Amino acid sequence: MQIALIGAGPRNLAILDRLIQKADSNQALTINIFDPYPVGGRVWNPFFENNQTYLMNTNPNQVTLFNDYDIGQRRGEDLTPNLLTWAQSYALPFLKQHHEYPMAYREEVLSLTSMTAYASRGLMGVYAAWFFEEILKNCPSNLSVRFHQVAVKSLLEANPGFNITTTDYNHFFADKVVLALGHLDAELSEKKKDLEKFAKEKGFHYYPASHPAENDFSSLNENDTVLVQGLGLSFFDDLLSLTAGKGGFFLTKKDGSLVYHPSGHEPHLIIGSGSGLPPRAHGLNQKGANELYQPRFFTLERMQRIAKDCGGHLPYNTFRHVLDQEMTYKYLTNQVNLLDKLSDTKKEEILDFLENPKNWQRVNEKFHLKLDVHISWEKEATPSRDVTSLSAFRKFFVQHLKEDIDSAALGNDKSPLTGAYDILRDVRGTVRTLYNDRLFDEDDYQKLLTDFKLFDTQLSVGPPLIRTRQLLALIKAKQVTIAGPNFSVAHDQQFFTATDRFDEHYQGTALIEARLGRPDFRTAKSPLLKSLRQHGLIVGDNRIINQDGTAPLANTIKVDLKTFTVYNKENQLIPNLFVTGVPLEGQSWFTTVIPRPHVQTIAFTEAATVVNQILSQ
Repeated sequence: MQIALIGAGPRNLAILDRLIQKADSNQALTINIFDPYPVGGRVWNPFFENNQTYLMNTNPNQVTLFNDYDIGQRRGEDLTPNLLTWAQSYALPFLKQHHEYPMAYREEVLSLTSMTAYASRGLMGVYAAWFFEEILKNCPSNLSVRFHQVAVKSLLEANPGFNITTTDYNHFFADKVVLALGHLDAELSEKKKDLEKFAKEKGFHYYPASHPAENDFSSLNENDTVLVQGLGLSFFDDLLSLTAGKGGFFLTKKDGSLVYHPSGHEPHLIIGSGSGLPPRAHGLNQKGANELYQPRFFTLERMQRIAKDCGGHLPYNTFRHVLDQEMTYKYLTNQVNLLDKLSDTKKEEILDFLENPKNWQRVNEKFHLKLDVHISWEKEATPSRDVTSLSAFRKFFVQHLKEDIDSAALGNDKSPLTGAYDILRDVRGTVRTLYNDRLFDEDDYQKLLTDFKLFDTQLSVGPPLIRTRQLLALIKAKQVTIAGPNFSVAHDQQFFTATDRFDEHYQGTALIEARLGRPDFRTAKSPLLKSLRQHGLIVGDNRIINQDGTAPLANTIKVDLKTFTVYNKENQLIPNLFVTGVPLEGQSWFTTVIPRPHVQTIAFTEAATVVNQILSQ
């Protein structure tokens, strides 16, 4: 059997690992893996210089590539180190054998000693390369695996099987194909083409939405004013490159805060976004590799029972009410646990009292406390909506960062606020099951894709704490100008321009869209996806229709979510053609998750499903 895995990121590595584990020893398999980037894929490419300093957004003890979907059935030695334990054991010998990797990674593994630290994205790519070597050592003789560092430009049905052509015009045949393409660059819209044209005419610089590690900022200097649109994770990457990457440096004060010392070569940055605020910082990690918060109210069984009682549909307002209730419970109990003057016995009495939500408003009176029992999680996600002037917003922005830093420093388990935010990360599996099982009606799916997506992103998809500290230091050093919410960019005859909610106007000589593009196979630059669209082998998902007749998931490749088999334009399944991961974002909930050990992570559950299909047909 000939199998093609297109994409060499964590998802297809999980599929490869499981194929090696599960393949029948009597069946010959040839597995060809294709990716224009090294093993590990584009995001984690260790040869991008920026990836030596850009941080992963997950602590290293919570990152693995070893498929533990059904642990204990691995062939050969049970080598399952997570990224942290690998850095502390196998990494240095591997790097000493592979001189192609920059010396920075040797220095990094020597300093990566704690689960509170963060690894660089490039080190994740080195881990992926080591992992690839390790699983091939356990590869049985009936399996042949070859990695081709080249892109696939077309895939055509051969009836049966598929013909594959790479960009270097080599041809391959496959009986089964898995596409795990990750985030892909999009063709520029007419507005973005106009921005690009304007930049070329003026000798300015325009950076459309893309992978931040690939941005070349070498031409930007102290003579430039840069408009930065977006305050999410890509923003923090760009921020580092445009400051410390220009020769400045941060010093840590005794209280843990940072001071930035500029080199004088940094461009000035004007930053803004739709919400106007960056997402909340990740708390100092206090959780083990597989340690998840155990909900008291927001359990899968309870939510499924509510859906059953409501005729098979889970009302969005009920979903949010129960989730907010869970976060409030964590918020209150963490406040109690931080009260040093209370005995352990008294704390237990109060915590027992808080197990009933009806008691929450009475807890202060009964126990003579001053707990904050009035919390609006919606306000936590959009705290600046009532600010009415730019000067007030700028003061609010700085105070917001300070409070977020203080909260995150208390830890992702013990902090009242940050501990509650972190629940959203730990219950994603429950949300995903409710979402994938179609327990919401069409209108509520739209709310999940808009309102709840924003809520979740602002509270749980933030940067490492160090990045928020760096942003505050840069603001104090006057390297950054804060713009208001509803930050919108364009250009006039002379400059890039921007406006905000307060009708303030800004000008710049460079423009950065600091974000990844929205996953949309219809506008992707990928020659492969263009070929598949042209031949009708992929189509957008039309199974959910809004009241206005639009399909909110039409940007995603339609698959059978029980098997990940692709539908063609005739709405027929194409046997043996599978798609997983980011191109399904929206059909499945929150696909951009790095594999985590021993928690039935989505990458491993998908891999199990796809491999079962491959080997059973």
